[in-house]
Amino acid sequence: MRVFFTGIQAFGEGKDAPKYYVPMSSILTDRLAERDYGSGLDNWFLLFVFQRDEKDYPRGTERMLYKRAKNELDLRLFADHESWRSARKNGDEQELRRLLYDVARRSFDIMRKKKIADFDIDSFEHDVEAIAVEHGWTR
Repeated sequence: MRVFFTGIQAFGEGKDAPKYYVPMSSILTDRLAERDYGSGLDNWFLLFVFQRDEKDYPRGTERMLYKRAKNELDLRLFADHESWRSARKNGDEQELRRLLYDVARRSFDIMRKKKIADFDIDSFEHDVEAIAVEHGWTR
């Protein structure tokens, strides 16, 4: 399983997020690379969106796309904007990691809703959760 986390930000809201999600992505990729969850999903792509939802600058909708030909889940999900700002202001790096992982955890429910054939979502979720607990990304 290949994992790729990235982000997009507006007005500087998520400018420091890569220092948290890039290591998360690398750790998950390294730890999950040799695991076999079936042929239905090879790539977990997650774009964290850091943007307020304002009248003059609406952030649009989240994207949840399963590309069957590439066996790729392409997600663009919103981070909790106000909580992110608060944790950033308070210098709470652990909470910043937890907020990112909160977004990543939503992927499991999305995978189930997409009903990806030949993919063991339960084993995948179990393994990802174990890694997250080990690194202190969970609540």
